[in-house]
Formats: sequence, C-alpha cells, structure tokens
Amino acid sequence: MSRPAPIRLDADTWVIMRSATDHPTAIVNRVTDTAGEARFLVMKWHLDPAQRRMTGIFPTLEQADASVLYDNAAHIAQAQRKTSGPPNGGGPLHT
Repeated sequence: MSRPAPIRLDADTWVIMRSATDHPTAIVNRVTDTAGEARFLVMKWHLDPAQRRMTGIFPTLEQADASVLYDNAAHIAQAQRKTSGPPNGGGPLHT
C-alpha cells in the first residue's frame, strides 16, 4: 500500500491521511525546541479538539509521517463480514 504524502496546510502544519477518506488521521505541527531545533509534533486527529492526543515528537517530517499507522482493524472487520455466514453464500442454516 502506497503511503500518501503529507498535505501541507501552512508553513508549519501538515495533514496525514490514511484509511479514512473524509477526515485526517493525524495533524503534524512543526515546533521549535529549547535548543532552537525544529521538531514535528504528531497529534491523533479527532473532530472534537479536546479529544486530540499527542502521539509523538520527531526530528523530521518523514519520521513523523511514518509514525502514523493505517487502521487495519477496519479492513480486517470488513473482510471478516464478507467471509462470514453459511458455506456457499446460502441463507441461514436450518437444523
């Protein structure tokens, strides 16, 4: 699976997209640490800003992007729904 590039919103903010197509998975903000070095703060995105959580701080945007994983649980659940049920796709089993 090809990882989409971060989408730049402004000089110091990027959106990271993964499995969901209607909202970001994470937001990355470039900040400056006490030594004057750039750091990339990764926040797990949520519609409610109070629910957003920091997941890491990285020295490069590439490392910040790589830290944002895909939601494989949703893909697994969808695949399980497709393969669950009676054999040969028949209706409910009768005893």
